Amino acid sequence: MQSIIKVFEDNHIEPPWSYVAVFALDVLLLLALAFCLRELRRARRAAVEADAVVKPDAPLFEGARFVAGVVEFARGEEQAVRVTITQEGTEQVDKNNNKSHTWEERGREVEARPFYLCQPGGERVRIEPPDDVMLVDTLDQKEWLAPAQRKRRAELLPGEWAVVEGRLYKAPDPEADGQAAGYRQAAATGWVMRPSPQKGMHVSTEGLSRRHELRARAFQWTCLWVVLLGLFMNAPLFTYRARLFLGENVVATYQGKRVYTSTSKGKQKNHYTVHVTYERAPEEGGLIDVDDDDYDELPNQRGEIWVRRVPLFEAATALGQGSSVWSVLWVAAALIVGLAWLRVQSTHGYRRWYEGRVVDKGRGPLPVQTNERFLADDPVALAARKRRGLPRSARRPYHVEGIDLD
Repeated sequence: MQSIIKVFEDNHIEPPWSYVAVFALDVLLLLALAFCLRELRRARRAAVEADAVVKPDAPLFEGARFVAGVVEFARGEEQAVRVTITQEGTEQVDKNNNKSHTWEERGREVEARPFYLCQPGGERVRIEPPDDVMLVDTLDQKEWLAPAQRKRRAELLPGEWAVVEGRLYKAPDPEADGQAAGYRQAAATGWVMRPSPQKGMHVSTEGLSRRHELRARAFQWTCLWVVLLGLFMNAPLFTYRARLFLGENVVATYQGKRVYTSTSKGKQKNHYTVHVTYERAPEEGGLIDVDDDDYDELPNQRGEIWVRRVPLFEAATALGQGSSVWSVLWVAAALIVGLAWLRVQSTHGYRRWYEGRVVDKGRGPLPVQTNERFLADDPVALAARKRRGLPRSARRPYHVEGIDLD
């Protein structure tokens, strides 16, 4: 007695490997979403904790990790902390002749001088930053050197509120009690913030929760992207899932095998097919492509063949038992899952400008060179900015313990 023929369509992944392949994509997508939700939850919790430790008018004590206040220059100094980045610009043109440009960091200079933070109660804390101090501020100054070369600067200015992370000591302060120490006279003792042996020193003009809030916002958008990509991922797998959940294994009539040739763009291609009709609906049968290796093993005489039939969606009906998946559609779904993970990794690996090399991208050609100068070199602009007031200095004073600026 002739057995029922079991063969799958051309370029289809057969069960059980089709189940494993699609299940792997589902797991990877769910892991991406779970990772996003975990990072979103962590970032929101960190932001809440950072806000919770804000304590106005908290007393200073030796060994404190954070101090905050209004920035004042030390006597005889004209700067506090300044980071200057040199960038080089390049233009790119795509195949549609659309221009874009990129500014890449080529050098970075950090200048740090002692300065003071004025506390709400009137106490002054002397800050002695190291050469490798990290400034958490905005690159809001610009100076052009050439059409394709510019400098950007973040600078701590008088009147700004700032938080400093380091280690607080009682130590000699040359400006303690408002008087400079005389010749051969030891400086009076005051509060001095120096770098932490483990973490160095960070100076921030942002609230401690800002970094975590931005991270939470980024992962919130990434979660939405992962969900949307998940919906797109299921589009090429729709016929597979229809066969899996709505299909049934039925025995159809095998009418024989045939070879026909098609021509596309001047090239001929041989199609190896089987002719199948359904016993309950023979008019819905037709020629179905199979692998040429399977074609060689198929009998010439009529017989019976397994078909995974989907009565509610006949377009999903395919040869074989169980739900096979077309490899081309599986690859398309895998690429979409890969895009989801790229988005997740990009969000997870994002760093603020002060944590890595600065690269700025924009559309169109490089902008036209302007006459902008740094505030330190433009007294008129600096005076105007002081008259307008510094937006960041509007923040209320706060003293923080136990939360890392990182």
